Amino acid sequence: MTRVAYFAPLLATGGTQRHLQQVLGLLDRSRFTPEVFTLRPGGEVESELRHAGIEVTTLDVPGSLTTPRALSAVVRTARRLKAEGCEIIHGYQWRPALVGALIGRLARVPLLLASKRSLTGADDGARRAWRRIARQVDTVLVNAEALRTEGEAHGMRCRWTLLQNGIDADAFRVAVATPAAKRALGLASDRPVVGTVGRLEPRKGQDVLLAAVKRLRLRRGDRAQLLVVGDGPSAQELRQRASELGVAGDVTFTGTLDDVRPALAAMDVFALPSREEGMSNALMEAMAAGRPIVATDVGGNGEVLDQGRLGALVPPDDPAGLAAAIASMLDEPERAARFAEAAQAVVVARWGARAMVSRLEAFYDERLAANRRAA
Repeated sequence: MTRVAYFAPLLATGGTQRHLQQVLGLLDRSRFTPEVFTLRPGGEVESELRHAGIEVTTLDVPGSLTTPRALSAVVRTARRLKAEGCEIIHGYQWRPALVGALIGRLARVPLLLASKRSLTGADDGARRAWRRIARQVDTVLVNAEALRTEGEAHGMRCRWTLLQNGIDADAFRVAVATPAAKRALGLASDRPVVGTVGRLEPRKGQDVLLAAVKRLRLRRGDRAQLLVVGDGPSAQELRQRASELGVAGDVTFTGTLDDVRPALAAMDVFALPSREEGMSNALMEAMAAGRPIVATDVGGNGEVLDQGRLGALVPPDDPAGLAAAIASMLDEPERAARFAEAAQAVVVARWGARAMVSRLEAFYDERLAANRRAA
């Protein structure tokens, strides 16, 4: 039995956290024994993992990683993992990956891995951390080629592996947007719905989508409605921005939903206005749901949408371009349906969740064997 320690960011609702939850749910428990470590306690996903029988331990070091408290937690965890015979440490995002690599070195864990799942951008601290992580781990896994390209440009020198996200495509199959689905969410049943799903934070660009809705309102007599699914630090600011733009009556904020499928079922068009993105789970779920898609051409979005052949790609921070692409999907339903059908077929064929976890398991086996031979 191979023991795997996953070092994760705060287990709130988010793409990385849901991906890890998916891995843990499908990992072959006859071969792998997983446990999860976080730097901070809390979050909906933490509760769900515990309920599913996954051991979750928090180091409870929310601040600097160089404080006596943090160093004590690192040493204590290293001793524990060494005593347990942990064979793999897999860190997700830079802070957990950095701590996991340090603990792994102290505990002499045979295989150290890190997953880089979002663009670093201009964050100098994160850039420095990833360069250090790259020197410490066996392999850095990415879910989009754009992340490897950025990492190399920022000086990361390491072995890279592309392991894209997987989803339960069948679970996200929903009918075309219907009046009943719209009414269930308090939306007008006779007006088109543009929807988005994601954490409400600046890098996700929901403010740009609000500005695009303002433009749609000016150019379209039927006034498209906007459905915003998710929560986060920008929630209040976005509500205020909707009021300032005069579109608050056309926007519905749902907060976090345990199941986004009813929301997807109400959408005539799915929009992803991100300024930064790795490989978006929300984008793939919308594809599986058969939604026509408009997304910004950042990070892995172009890869997932096959450079615009599976949905419309627009520049980030461009409300006019975003509005025009959404209007085109709404005005040309047959064209939109062709995009949606093609995207749905691709996501089913390429990104099934079970296949993704099987590839990860095979990767674990391969790198463990290689490191043992080298030792």
